[in-house]
Amino acid sequence: MMSNKLLPRVSGISLMYKRFYQIPSKSRNVIPIYPPIENKSVKPGILLQKISKEELDAQLDPQGWRRALIKKHTPQAIESGDVVRVIYNQSKCSYDPFIGYVLSIDRKHLVQDASILLRNQIAKTMVEIRVPIFSPLVERIDILKKNDGKRRRNKHYYIRDTRLDVSNLEAKLRKRR
Repeated sequence: MMSNKLLPRVSGISLMYKRFYQIPSKSRNVIPIYPPIENKSVKPGILLQKISKEELDAQLDPQGWRRALIKKHTPQAIESGDVVRVIYNQSKCSYDPFIGYVLSIDRKHLVQDASILLRNQIAKTMVEIRVPIFSPLVERIDILKKNDGKRRRNKHYYIRDTRLDVSNLEAKLRKRR
């Protein structure tokens, strides 16, 4: 082992201590060791799923309408190609409602991380916005127009900057009424 005299000192700590990630101390520190939360027979992912399910049921989605939006193969589910309106809670934020064409739905391993990607043209500028479905800022999501079935894909990224691209959806919906 090398002596401390051979190694230069940097701000009071020798390089030997820095290299081995040891911090010199004059007192003996005791690191507390806590018992495990659950027994070892339980798989590690199950505990995380249990906690996330409790959070969903209690806080994020007590009525279950948000989970119904991202479920596959149900009539009230959002699909790529739908036109939706996202209405924000005005008591929590000052965002305006946003109408957009659904480019993709990201269903994550943890359900509360799910989001949708919307695209619209606002003032001759194409705008894309990713909306987290389980955000407390989102008051509700209305499906204004379902996918016509012509484009059966999970992601509709290919419509960007083509003749299929969306134009001002709000104006189109006003004309149709």
